[in-house]
Amino acid sequence: MTIRALTARRPLEAITLHSGAGAAALWLAVLWQELPRLAYGPLCSEAQGLFGHCPLCAPAAVLTLISFAGGIQLMRQQRRG
Repeated sequence: MTIRALTARRPLEAITLHSGAGAAALWLAVLWQELPRLAYGPLCSEAQGLFGHCPLCAPAAVLTLISFAGGIQLMRQQRRG
């Protein structure tokens, strides 16, 4: 039985996995932080943040995009064989 590190041969898998986990953690932090405001209006509406969002939204969105792009690339590689 051989054991290989996930990052040794498949760095795209590691990037996709870790960015997805990081995005999920950040989105949970956004929900936890903004949950009291949910009853009174938009979920994320800070005037000081980027584009009217809280500071956690931008990195969460970027990590989500990286995770989706990595997943699409992995599916393409799997189809090719």
